[in-house]
Amino acid sequence: GWQMVQLVRITDDNLADDIYKEVTAAGVDFFSSDKQYLWAITFRGKIVGLVSLYNLSRTSADLGYWIKKTARRQGYAKQAVAQVVFLAAHDLGVQTIHAVVRRDNLASISVIRANDFELSLKMGAYCEYVLKLASKKAGK
Repeated sequence: GWQMVQLVRITDDNLADDIYKEVTAAGVDFFSSDKQYLWAITFRGKIVGLVSLYNLSRTSADLGYWIKKTARRQGYAKQAVAQVVFLAAHDLGVQTIHAVVRRDNLASISVIRANDFELSLKMGAYCEYVLKLASKKAGK
């Protein structure tokens, strides 16, 4: 049957060395920013990628994600981003999420467009997309 990916919150204590090596080898810097939430994207118990919210302020955050080469084009990022958007809106009270994507990375663009991000800025080889959320945090 159809299964969802699951997000597992990563802290310094539970970050597996092999994932750290693989991600840094891919040239993705997920581990330097403070004020961030980092999750492993897992499918059937195996880690298929990472997703993060960073540069977190009271109302906004930046989105980053990375999928292992062997796990790409299977919808994992799309599902993971949807779950993170939900968490951002409901648990963190974030109102705006930004994502910067290479203009030629069509797979990545399709992930964020599927999650209702809209193009806000073109910057050379990159585009910035923005998702505006109604704040749904309890008590607001």
